[in-house]
Amino acid sequence: MEIFPLIFMTFVVFVLKSFETEQYSEYRENYKNCIKKVVNHIRSQIGSNQILNLKLKKDSIYITDMEVNNQSNMFENLFRDYYFNTISILNFKYTEILKNFLDYTYFILTICKLFRDRNLSENFNCCVTSLVEEVKNSKTMFENLYNAMKFISYIDVRFMFTRRNVPNSIIDEIDFFQQYVLQKISKTSHFDLNSLPILEDSESVFHNFNQFYTEALKKVNNLFKNNNIIDTSIKTDLISEIKECSNENDSYLVYLTCIKLNSFYNETIETWYKNLGFEQFLDPKASNFIPQIEPFINLNYGIKALNIILREKGWETMDHINIIYNNKKFNVESIIKDPINSINFQIKKEHVTQLLRCRYTEILKNFYTLFSTILSICKKGKKSVLHNCLIQFFNSFNKSKIMFEGLHSAINTLNKLSIWNFSYNSHSNLLYILKLVEDVLNLFQKKEFSQFNNFDHLDMKKVDVDKQLDLFIKFRCEFCENLYSEYKNIKTRCCMKNPFYDETNLIISFRNSTNTIHNPNIQTTEIYLIACDNLENFCENVYKFCYEELGFRKINYLI
Repeated sequence: MEIFPLIFMTFVVFVLKSFETEQYSEYRENYKNCIKKVVNHIRSQIGSNQILNLKLKKDSIYITDMEVNNQSNMFENLFRDYYFNTISILNFKYTEILKNFLDYTYFILTICKLFRDRNLSENFNCCVTSLVEEVKNSKTMFENLYNAMKFISYIDVRFMFTRRNVPNSIIDEIDFFQQYVLQKISKTSHFDLNSLPILEDSESVFHNFNQFYTEALKKVNNLFKNNNIIDTSIKTDLISEIKECSNENDSYLVYLTCIKLNSFYNETIETWYKNLGFEQFLDPKASNFIPQIEPFINLNYGIKALNIILREKGWETMDHINIIYNNKKFNVESIIKDPINSINFQIKKEHVTQLLRCRYTEILKNFYTLFSTILSICKKGKKSVLHNCLIQFFNSFNKSKIMFEGLHSAINTLNKLSIWNFSYNSHSNLLYILKLVEDVLNLFQKKEFSQFNNFDHLDMKKVDVDKQLDLFIKFRCEFCENLYSEYKNIKTRCCMKNPFYDETNLIISFRNSTNTIHNPNIQTTEIYLIACDNLENFCENVYKFCYEELGFRKINYLI
């Protein structure tokens, strides 16, 4: 890299860092204050008896409401612990709700089993029908619980608590319950007690619920086991009151349990959704609960841009990537499935840009390996082969320019729409990727490189092979050094299911590919032709899937 661009880049980074410190520190405090109000509201609405009845683990740090109220200006650590405790309590209480649902419904199922074992088919069918109806009746409750946990998941805790992990909402587990309920509702066929196939239907439902119960109970027990501050060694039996009616017939027990379940649904919705204020948080009317907007950002443009690109099919090529946020893995589906709005814009832009950073790092790492592999192939050839290899390599490398221009345009578009910003400590910071891309684009502008730009009219005999080889070797060393600083910490922010390219495996693959070409004149040493084709195809696919099919052309008009 030339001295002037390096000095300029250093100056720009310094200015941008100062800008971020001055402009975004105020926004960060405003954002934290908004979340403090939300957390305080949730905590104030949780009945004191609900908290006092919880047995805390000995090593837990518990912050009381009084301690917080005595702090007119909460310090970061105090608020972090308060947030930690509050979300832990909420997660625990919601886990209890899941367990209670399982206890009630499984109790009905055990009675259904008694009917089946006694060959009381009509009673068995009625019992299973009651079970299905009660599962369907839970729809609103699980929708509310899921929406509450979704709102908690929208809080950008990494933005508030630098380098601190706090509990994640148990949204995935609640979604598991919700999907099972929706599956039952989607089946519109109703039981006909006078129909012969009903026994088969009842058996199928009975078996299906047993499978669901086994898997759901495992998830719930893991939540209890892994909760952060609550001791679950003391357990209560919710259906003991129902069992006291054991002198009554079993059908009456089913009826009584159904009544209890419906009451449980209503109480849960009222106590653990409405009273905690989640309706206000998800549709804020009071200014206290309206998220602050970043300075100098056009929120409408940012929201519109994200909604456009998240509908594009290019994300399908990233199914092998999970991002790591607050010690939790997020796959592509979970990142792109929710529409973007003013409530989740802050967290969604972080998730999207972190995912793109993972993908861009993978692209640059694989590009470097391809580049390095072809260069090694050329260097190992004879003088005549080296000459031809480098010419072909240069031509293929020159065609890669469109890929880097696409990446450059995408990153700058996101930056202009304030979907990412220059913050060194953020896993979503694309500054290092931008620098690597600009290094390559700067290479194309260099005098010693531009002389080869018109490849079609290039006199191959006049090409200085040694000079061209030195140019590529120097670029590879500089690119490798800069790439390493980006790549070395990738495991802290990305979980890659697909391995990165490996030079040895690539060479084996290229050699195997030559055997499929029906050309008797091709030599083994000419595998560079296959390698260069791979480089060209790689760059074309990246431009297609990571620029065109991510909708960046569509959002350029917003800038």
